[in-house]
This record gives sequence, structure tokens and C-alpha cells, in this order.
Amino acid sequence: MIVTENADQLRPLRVRDIFAGHPYRVPLYQRAYAWTAAEIHTLLADIRDARRNSLARDTAGERRDYYIGSLVVNTMRSDDGVVHEVVDGQQRLTTLFIILAVAPGIVWKDRTDRSGTLLGRLTFEGRTGARDDLQRLARDGAGAIDRLSTDGIRHAAELVATAASRGNARSSEQTASTPEAGFSAEDLEYLLDHVKILPTELPQGTDLNHYFEVMNTRGEQLEKHEILKSRLISELHDATERAIFSQVWDACAVLDRHIQTQFSTKALSGSLERNRIFGDEWDRFLPQSGSQLFATLRESRQQVRSDGAVEGNPAHWGEPERVALSDVLTKRANAADRSTDDDAENEPSAYGAIIDFPNLLLHVLKFHQGETFSWADDEDGATGRVRLEDKYLLAEFERAKPIDESWVREFALLLLKTRYLMDTYVIRTQTTAAGDHEENWVLHRAFKYSSAKTKQQLSTRSTFSVDDDQSDDEIGQSSIQRRVLMLQAMFQVTDTRRASKHFLFQILAWLHQHDKPSGIDGEAFARHLESSARDRLRALGLTKNLHQGTQVPNFLFNVLDYELWRLVSITGPGEAERLLHAKPASALRKAAPQFRFRYRTSVEHFYPAMPAAEQGHLPLPTALSNHFGNLCIMSRSENSRRNNLMPKAKAEEFASTGQSLKFQLMAELALREPEWNHNQIHAHGDAMVRVLRSAIESRPGGHT
Repeated sequence: MIVTENADQLRPLRVRDIFAGHPYRVPLYQRAYAWTAAEIHTLLADIRDARRNSLARDTAGERRDYYIGSLVVNTMRSDDGVVHEVVDGQQRLTTLFIILAVAPGIVWKDRTDRSGTLLGRLTFEGRTGARDDLQRLARDGAGAIDRLSTDGIRHAAELVATAASRGNARSSEQTASTPEAGFSAEDLEYLLDHVKILPTELPQGTDLNHYFEVMNTRGEQLEKHEILKSRLISELHDATERAIFSQVWDACAVLDRHIQTQFSTKALSGSLERNRIFGDEWDRFLPQSGSQLFATLRESRQQVRSDGAVEGNPAHWGEPERVALSDVLTKRANAADRSTDDDAENEPSAYGAIIDFPNLLLHVLKFHQGETFSWADDEDGATGRVRLEDKYLLAEFERAKPIDESWVREFALLLLKTRYLMDTYVIRTQTTAAGDHEENWVLHRAFKYSSAKTKQQLSTRSTFSVDDDQSDDEIGQSSIQRRVLMLQAMFQVTDTRRASKHFLFQILAWLHQHDKPSGIDGEAFARHLESSARDRLRALGLTKNLHQGTQVPNFLFNVLDYELWRLVSITGPGEAERLLHAKPASALRKAAPQFRFRYRTSVEHFYPAMPAAEQGHLPLPTALSNHFGNLCIMSRSENSRRNNLMPKAKAEEFASTGQSLKFQLMAELALREPEWNHNQIHAHGDAMVRVLRSAIESRPGGHT
């Protein structure tokens, strides 16, 4: 990327100073603001973590600065003044603007300092709704949220307001393990003065079309995992081994298809590369060591040279390549041109992974280092352990030294095996015609399919199906497949971030312990997942977390929903009636078959905390309002639409189908009883606590 290089333009700016100069404009050709909840939570968590680390690790007592990337602008000068047209980085810039507009009024209630006016500092060309929303936020802060018209900006402002409220009400350190950890006054001070961004101004007369073409094909800069790839390859002195490592690495980086699709099926002297790694049916994992894996792929390459040119994936075949750091960008640009052997395997992304490649690399490093994880002791990096945060990717591999040729080969094997295990035994999402692919959980294993009419190709089936031809819809609700899928989905909707997925690390670590990767026992797997959930519940503690209003951790609601589903889907007859009594048990049996875990991240009071006084509704006493029996969890959009409705209105106006099982039990009770008061709240809450305690006590040593 060509940029001007005078000192002023390359000087990092504090966030406090970003909007103090000339205004920014997002041009019409840029996409609308679209950061997701996960991206916003990640930014807030990164700022919080950087603040903590700056205090813990700087012996001089000075806070360390934290750099969050670059901002590329095309400066426009006219008689009306100077405007920075945002070329790259507008999503992060807009998020910072929203944080500075919303958070100060919540965490600094006794201060009028808004860190300088934001009015007119950022605008959107041709998008009047977005432009007006930013102006409203700049003027009124969180008070403008209800008047915002743009979904993306309103959603971001709500997330920031919720985080700031959590940080203002309770130490963010106490909620650091939750997806919605608080953003405190200390975090805001650190953001303003110690978080920095590098502004870059394009030279006058830059051809923007050419600039975007270069950026899109080569990438603006190397990703951390690409730098890491080059560093690891440099430890291999044999050119063929370098090419083999690159092949394995690139194959494992493709997360939206089964790993088998990344290896050739072209015959080489009677043998196939895919067969050598995954067996004749393409459903096993054969290599036992890094040396064996490299020898297998080396033999394939030698046969290519002796047998003649072989069509297929150009990244897999031909003369050994020496991979240098400078080559990685070029290879990234060419990645879109790669092909596989079967048309069915060339289709666009089939799956959505619950983790990205950089974070997966940290999981593999943690396995390689022989580390474990326990919910009772979940501090990453506290004692030199590998931190499952991609921002530490290069630092963690640097700490893993000494790294040599043998280390790199074994890491490649472990990476490939981890991908096989993840593809086979870990949930993913799959696109549906209804468009709800982000929550359409599937658990598929790959295998070779052939018939008289079709050539051999890779197909999939349910991981724990009994019949190869059995579809997911034909699998009973009490099957092992359904049970394992529900348990993993329960963890995923709790830990939504791609980083710090300790539940996934526990799953993969358990799978790695088995000698036959393709023969995992489903019942044992389900028991392990349930044990992990109960260990986490026990470590969290019921007594101190139950009756805390919106501060109740999301995991309590999600594990409760699983245990409710399990009561009527897995356990023997009569258990649901014993814990819930007859009518709630009957309602649960009707609701459970259609239930699935969704991203419900907002805790709501069923009887509103601030009911409409003009309608004659009085607020409940605080302790009763915050009682677990008066709390439910739902999506943020639903919360914003129904948070002030009374219980019967919520149950009547919004169908319970698609809601959490706890909510459906509350709705059934609210419609059955004349009112929702102390008796109903305590009756429902006590029943839910019985279910949770039963889950804990079903294993030895369980108490809180």
C-alpha cells in the first residue's frame, strides 16, 4: 500500500484526539455500518484486558498504550474546508464514535466532560438515517437510543449502553468471563488516553479503484497467522517439507468445508492422497506421527514427478516450493483460483464454524504444550499457560520456543488431526432456505459416497446416526446425536466469541485422548459434555448468582434450558413431574421437541422492573423483581420490543414457540394464574432451582 510518510501522518493518535481535528465522512461506496454483537463485545473486552495488562505488567507504574489498527483516509480539500473521506477502517471508527457518545453519560454520571464535542465529527454520505443517528447520539448520548432509526447503529448503541451499565453497577472484573462483561469508567479513561490508532493519508491523486483492487487481491497487510506460518516454515530446511507444511496449513485454514475436500482424489500409482490420510472410505484419520504425515505427502509429490502432471489443486502438486514471508500475500490473492476434484465439493461455503483459524491455532498450541483446562481455574495466561485470544497469537508461539523441525512436523500433524476431530464431532451451522443459518446447528461426519449413477464423491451424514441413509429429521429427539448437539449448542450460545472458547478446548482435548479418532462413543461423549456443564455450574455457584436481576450469568439460563429439555427427552418417566409438578411438566413436554438453542443474550424481568405507571402498574420490591423466578433470557431485539410489557401481555402477544424453555414455562404459568406476583415468582423460581441442583447433585461431590 502506498502512503505518504511524513511524521505527522504516521504519528499514532489517542482515541481522545481522533475526532478533535477535521471531520470524517464515510463515502457512499462504503458498506453501511454492520459490526455484530460479537465484534463489539470483542473490542470492549480487548480494551478492558489491555487496561488490566498495562497495570499488571508495567513495573514503572505507567500504563502501556494499546494499538487497535490503522485508519486509511483520502483527504478532500475545498472552499468549505477539509474532510477526511474514510477509505478503510470505517467500521471500527464508527464503533469508537458510538462508544464515546454513549458510555460517558453512563459511567461518568457526576461529570459533564464528554471528551470534546462529537457533533459533526463523523457523517455518512448519502445515508441520512445513519447521519442523523450519529448526530442524535453526539447530542444526547444513551438518551437518544430509542429514537435511532438505523438498526446497526441502534444495536451497537444498545450493546455499549448495556456494557457501560454493567460496568457502572458492578466491577467489570467480576463479569469478565461473560460475553457481556461491563465497560467501566476506568476502561473509558484507558480508551481515551492509551488506546491508539494509526492514521494513514493516501497521496493526492491516488486512483481509488486501483487502490481497492490491490487491497482486495493482496490484502492491506499480513495477518498474524500468515506471519506465524512463515516463521514456522523457516524452521524446515528441506524445500519439499516446506511445501508440505504449507499444504497442510492452507487446508486447515479452510473452515467452511470438511477437511477431506482439501486433499486430492487423483490416482497416483493406484493410490489417492485423500485415501492415504483419511482411509479408503475417507472417514478415518490414519497418520500416527508428524514424520509419517510428511512421508505420506512427500511420496505423493514424488509420484507426481515420476508419473507426469496431475490435474487438481495447484497448491498440492508440482515441484517443491520455498515459502517466504513476501510470498504469502501473493498466495492469498491466488487462493480463490484453487479447485478441488468434485463439482459437489466446489460449491460455496457449506458450513459456518464456531471458531476462526487464528484462535484454532492457539487451541492446537495448547494441546501441543500438554496443557489442560478446568472451570474451577479458568485464568488464561495466569501461570504462563497459552491464552486462547488471537490477539496474543504471535506472542504465545514466541513463548513456546525452542521450536525446531520435529516440533513443526508434530504441530502440523496435531493441527490436521484437530481439524478432522472438529469437523466430525463439533457443531457447525448450515445455511437454510429460511435464512436462519446462524442458529441451524448441525453435527456431520464426512464419508465417501458412490452409486451406479454417480462417481465417488464426499458426502455427509449425522455423526452419530445408526443408518448411513438416516437424515437429521429422522433421528429421534432422545438420540445421542440430538443430545450431543444440544449440549454443544448450549455452550456456544453462552460463549459467543471466537476467542476464549474453553468449552471447545475441553471437547477437543477429550477427543484427542482416544486412540481411534473415528470411533468415538457417542454416549461417553454426551456424558463428558454433561460433566463439563455441571463442573462449570458448580464452579460458578448458584447461591451468589441466582437472584441478581440482569447480572445473572447467561450460562445459568442456558444450562437450565438444557436440563429442562433433558428432563422430558432423556430421563425416565416421572422425573419431570417430581421436580416441576404435573402442569409445568405437561407444558414442558409440548415445548421440548421444537426447542433449539438460539443466541439469546439479554436477561429480562418477566414482570418489568419499571412498569408503566400511567397504566396503574406498580414496581415490585427490588428483591422480588430480581428473583430468578422473575427472570428470563431472550434475544436483544425481542427484549427491546417487549421489556415493558406485563407478564400476561408478553405471553399473549408474543408466541412462546422459539423462546427459551424457562420463558415458555413462565408464560404457561402467567396465563393459567390470575396474576403474576410473589407466589408465582417463588413457585417458578423454586422449581427451576430444584432442576439446577438436581443437575449438580447427579454427580458425586456436587454442592454449592
